[in-house]
Amino acid sequence: MKVKFQQWVAAVRRRMQDGQPLMGPDSLQALTDDVRKLGLGAMGAGVLGFFAPSEKISLGASVALFFLGAIIWVTGIALHARIERNSADEKD
Repeated sequence: MKVKFQQWVAAVRRRMQDGQPLMGPDSLQALTDDVRKLGLGAMGAGVLGFFAPSEKISLGASVALFFLGAIIWVTGIALHARIERNSADEKD
């Protein structure tokens, strides 16, 4: 197990030094989709906590959860836009 981990670390270092991407475009596309869905889920939980407060989640926590979800969602959109821009540049 230790040897496999060391081989993985060496491979990652080589890719970073060579300038190769650590993930392929398909993997990045799936990651951005998941990040956007995670953000929407957190925003939905924050809205639900805001309109249906209980003793398990306070009003402040629901607002914080909503804003955290919004940040995660916007990050996913920004990553998606960057991937689209890079793929358009490669086609030209």
